[in-house]
Amino acid sequence: MLGTARCLTGSGTCSAIVRTTDGGSSFVGIPSPPVSASDVTQLRFANALDGYAFDPELWATTNGGATWAKVATPGQVTELEAADGEAYALACAAGSANCKSMELLRSPAGSLKWQKVSTPASLGYGAQFAVSGPSLYVLSANADTRPYVLLYSADKGATLTKRVEPCTAGLGGRVTAAADGSPTIWAACPTGTEATVLLSTNGGTTWRVAEPTEAGFPNRVGLAAASSSVALVWPGPQVSAAALARTTNGGKSYSAVLSSSWGVSWAGFSDPARVYALVAAVGTGTTGPTHLFESNDGGATWHQVFIKS
Repeated sequence: MLGTARCLTGSGTCSAIVRTTDGGSSFVGIPSPPVSASDVTQLRFANALDGYAFDPELWATTNGGATWAKVATPGQVTELEAADGEAYALACAAGSANCKSMELLRSPAGSLKWQKVSTPASLGYGAQFAVSGPSLYVLSANADTRPYVLLYSADKGATLTKRVEPCTAGLGGRVTAAADGSPTIWAACPTGTEATVLLSTNGGTTWRVAEPTEAGFPNRVGLAAASSSVALVWPGPQVSAAALARTTNGGKSYSAVLSSSWGVSWAGFSDPARVYALVAAVGTGTTGPTHLFESNDGGATWHQVFIKS
């Protein structure tokens, strides 16, 4: 986990990383990249040794965080994920003002060399992707003509083809792959007044709406998926006022699993049963403490993980 703490030397706030190897019973601090807390804000590990701290800079470790090396990129890195021995990143193109044009990069886990991936459509601001095994899905506005496009690769980004784009052009959106390894992807698409959640069980070839008929979602909604049946959304449908809601029937209905007294900033499945969420008490704002919650039954029940040595 990547967060912030008082700098060990000097004054101010520095980035800090803690690691658990016993399922969260205890944590130990490990070295973080030697930069300020604003230079790296996200953390991903491909395995126990190969990891990445990024956004906006990119730093990599090949020894479990004992040492870190800065990786040269065209511009700031906004997205990074690792799966099946490969790491992928989205970086602002060199010389692109306000990140209007972006590049897709990939690297074998454990290598500090990244290569640009050729895409059948240019990528624009807000590009985002999801990975599942060797499958890669990239959702982006076209940097030249502005319509949205969904790109798909079955071979770790070696080749990409166009699939059906689920979201309204110009309004953005995010896709997430199911943790069970199936060709299931879910999409959260803002419409301007509320968000629509959609589901594809064939890798984005066709889509269907996956939300209750009686209520939509707030315009900004987060999404994490275990399978074509089970997924989490935050916040829940507008009628429920839940901080985190869960569906077990492919989006036909949702039930609250975390009350509205919490605010969820992120959730993600490590496998179809185990899922984590970062939450804060409502009203604490951005300066309040963030807590780690864990579920071992696909998000049905939750318990807090206390970060202690």
